[in-house]
Amino acid sequence: MPSWQQETLSLGSNPYEVSSEVSIVRHQLNPSSGNNVLAKALDYANQLGALLRQNRDTLTLAQFRDPWAGVPLLDHRKDNPALKLVYEVNALPSIELPIHLSLPRKTLAKISAWEQRCLDGADLIVTPSKLTAAGLEKRTTTPVVYLPNGAELPPAEPLRQAEDASLPRLIYFGAAQRWQGLRDLLKAFALVRQQLEVELDLCLSLENRQARQVKAWLKSMELEDCVSLHFGLDQASLRQKIQAASASLAPLTPCRRNMLQGCCPLKVLESMACGTAVIASDLPVIRELVTHEEHGLLVPPSRPSELARACIELLNQPAKAKDLGLKGQQRVTEQFQWQQICAQLSDLYHQLSQSPMQASA
Repeated sequence: MPSWQQETLSLGSNPYEVSSEVSIVRHQLNPSSGNNVLAKALDYANQLGALLRQNRDTLTLAQFRDPWAGVPLLDHRKDNPALKLVYEVNALPSIELPIHLSLPRKTLAKISAWEQRCLDGADLIVTPSKLTAAGLEKRTTTPVVYLPNGAELPPAEPLRQAEDASLPRLIYFGAAQRWQGLRDLLKAFALVRQQLEVELDLCLSLENRQARQVKAWLKSMELEDCVSLHFGLDQASLRQKIQAASASLAPLTPCRRNMLQGCCPLKVLESMACGTAVIASDLPVIRELVTHEEHGLLVPPSRPSELARACIELLNQPAKAKDLGLKGQQRVTEQFQWQQICAQLSDLYHQLSQSPMQASA
């Protein structure tokens, strides 16, 4: 998640915040949970359950993004049958958690059961990927609506960086999980450097274990002198770097997370919104956003040589890169602005408020 979307909270600070008509209640971390991801998730579920009991009759519609929020809401609806529930499926724990954690089969089965209960118990499911929507429609009879991610167009005046522009630049921004394909990217960049003088900006969300692995790759590939690492940039600073780049890279790997679950990469939409050409893996989730040779270049996934070839093509043809970037920006303008996406979601809320009550799950 980009740094401007993150909220940090130190223990002991006020968990309640009211701004205009929005009240934010932050989850208070339990020190006893340590670094146990599942313990933190269950503690969050318990705290949400307690909050719902305190506000028993005030909730009319709730949107949740994971089973640890969904199950407490489903339990709450047993005594509040008028409550409408929207499950926003960006990721499925049954697919993503095993990538990070070694889970016993019994634990994974319980997680899958919670997940399925949420899918079946929601009044509506929204998801930002057509691939995800198709998979969910096979798992539940709950209506599934495709509602993609969006991006904000930059200010009319470009926020170009005032840094040395003597060398062209490429950019990658986002997280550093294995499915992002950063190792393939660095292998490709090493090949590009054999032919062209170019620099790379790696703008990562967090300086964590995955980021340390990236640093090790940079050292082993002898790329430290031509790759700039940035962590937790604010929106304006990141936008400047995107606009200063000849191309933005999204080398997703063909794993279960990207091929079975689905996703809607914000890095692709935000690059297009900035008018920067995209070079991305040729996967179904990317083709939902980018048309090859129209909004960017699509290359076979996990093929560093093909990724390098596409980078060299756009670096050698700046006019083509600019044209692809402008067409990508136009596509975002027409179909993927956050204002448009939020209006569609608002319409769904209105439709849901007029629908009959659902039996408790």
